[in-house]
Amino acid sequence: MDSPLPRVAIAVPSGDMVHADFALAYAQLCMASAGLKLQLITVKSSIVAEARNNGVKYAKDFGADFLLFLDSDMLFPPTALLRLLLHKKDIVGATYTKRVAPFQILGTSLAGQPTASGDLLEMQRIPTGCLLIKMHVFDKLSKPYFRFETDTDGAIVGEDYVFCDRARAAGFRIWCDAVMSREIGHIGQQVYRLPPTGSHATALLGVDRLSRQCAVTGVTNPDIATPVEQTN
Repeated sequence: MDSPLPRVAIAVPSGDMVHADFALAYAQLCMASAGLKLQLITVKSSIVAEARNNGVKYAKDFGADFLLFLDSDMLFPPTALLRLLLHKKDIVGATYTKRVAPFQILGTSLAGQPTASGDLLEMQRIPTGCLLIKMHVFDKLSKPYFRFETDTDGAIVGEDYVFCDRARAAGFRIWCDAVMSREIGHIGQQVYRLPPTGSHATALLGVDRLSRQCAVTGVTNPDIATPVEQTN
């Protein structure tokens, strides 16, 4: 007899709004995972560690076997959940780059590990933007499961890396799907400005200067403006 399908809670830490592209990816993932028993959890908080801890609480209330964290600034393939489940690991996810230059890859792989088997790479730390955790992991950790700490230099260590450190100390191994990681997007923000040089910029800036001159002299339509003779 086949084992029952796992119950999976999907927690999305966020503010009051999420990115439209994330929403589309999220909907596609839920459609692709429709055969599973899913519980969708929205955990809104300005403190991401608090949001993740609330996600764990709601997943326990649901009786979930697994908890999938999806951050609201991520893009991922529709099959992400199914592929992570197939690895049959306690903690497995995908990594991605920072959203600012030089766009470093987040997480740290274990040094000196043997050649990865298939598409999996064992990690020391991994970000939690697309991370599947078996619920029994939390039974081995004290609350709060996610917390901020400081290192020996006084720098803040994020809640995701602190979770990884504590999970590994409790005897769990952490894995990264290296193939899926190439399909993950981290949504950022770009500011666009006028180019400093070029014919279009010159033409536009020229019009802008003329407009300011007209405002000073009181001319409202520079196209029909004519010189005004000065009289004593």
